[in-house]
Amino acid sequence: MTTPPTPGPTPDSRRRSMVVAAFGTVVEWYDFSIFFYVSASLAATFFDGDDSALLLTLALGAAGFVFRPVGAMVFGHLGDRIGRRSSLVVSASLMAVALLGIAVMPGSDTVGIWGGVGVLVLRCLAGFAVGAEYTGIMVYLVESARDGRRGLAASWAAANSEVGSLLAVGGSYLLSRLLTTEDMDTWGWRILFLVGALLAAAMVPLRRFMDETETFTRVRDSPADTGTSPLITVLRHHPRAVLVSFLVSAVGSAAYFLNITNVPTYLGQTTEITGSTSLWLGTVAAVAAIIVTPFIGAASDRFGRRPLFAVLAVVILVTTLPAYMMLSGDAGTTALLGAAFLAVPAAGWSAVAASAVPEQFTAVGRFSGMAVGYNTATVLFGGLSPFVATWLMDVTGSVYAPAWYAVGVILVAGVPMLFLFREQADRPLSEVNSDSELLPVT
Repeated sequence: MTTPPTPGPTPDSRRRSMVVAAFGTVVEWYDFSIFFYVSASLAATFFDGDDSALLLTLALGAAGFVFRPVGAMVFGHLGDRIGRRSSLVVSASLMAVALLGIAVMPGSDTVGIWGGVGVLVLRCLAGFAVGAEYTGIMVYLVESARDGRRGLAASWAAANSEVGSLLAVGGSYLLSRLLTTEDMDTWGWRILFLVGALLAAAMVPLRRFMDETETFTRVRDSPADTGTSPLITVLRHHPRAVLVSFLVSAVGSAAYFLNITNVPTYLGQTTEITGSTSLWLGTVAAVAAIIVTPFIGAASDRFGRRPLFAVLAVVILVTTLPAYMMLSGDAGTTALLGAAFLAVPAAGWSAVAASAVPEQFTAVGRFSGMAVGYNTATVLFGGLSPFVATWLMDVTGSVYAPAWYAVGVILVAGVPMLFLFREQADRPLSEVNSDSELLPVT
């Protein structure tokens, strides 16, 4: 007698699982965005707000990104071994702990430098946890979507990441309008981290209702599984895909963190615009990014990933410096347009990357390989970018240093990526999963 195959998820169950998965990026990007939006308040709380306090606070924010590749290797292995869903449940739990810990951490007036040390440890824990988040969710959505709709489906992960940023900047703006600067620096910022902890905790029970993807189930039950670590397998046989993942994410991370997340901090450093006004400009930019993201994801299904990447690269190159000049003008329409010109192409790049990067890998090691390539780039060009941009402005004296830095990343990483990239938009996922050209499985 043969055991009948386990029935797959129903269409309704699959849609529910995809919605739950996509919502996870809201929490991840809220977490990492809120730190930079309230960096001035954190500097005042943990480092007394002296001249080097902001730079030190941004360095703490970047430290969390250093642990993303470590978490990526651990959770990538778990995701390829025990399942996409299980690894995402664990990561959400750790994120909730990290956010709650920062929300209740005493400041320098109570425990001295140890408050800053505690924030550093918790940022590292958060970075370790989110090593699974965005990459795992993109893998899940690509593997759950219908052929010909993978770009649109995965772009919802990118759109929801921008929703997370919108919640962060919108919440920061609201509190800055309701509270005095002293109250915001003393306790107002803690509310924002507490909200993030509650969102992350809510993800834990929700993710238990997600169905495992059919791709993972087939790989797990395959008799060809040799027991070799998926990470070792993908690094040995799949170096080009890992490199492409790194290059795509390098451009996306630099553009996103410089041209969206860091804009309010940049305005506070270089203009006379008030904190609440700069946060308002960031909110408008985030809304614009959310609106365009699914349309660009759908366009990548119709026209291909590489053509969209090429167009977006040119747009970022051409508009970044003029947009920064517009930001430096005034707090009116000019600055608003500048923020939008920075946000829309950066969000578009993330929308295409959400499906394009997972498609570079076969089923074996997709989670592991993508997690390592993506998160390594996010460390170097995401979390470090606001710190590097601030340092470059101090060293060069130029308020346009962030723009030149973003342009440099596009040229160094984006151009070779376009030549190495494999176009997979028009191929069924079943072919991509078993493509011997991409990954020879023995």
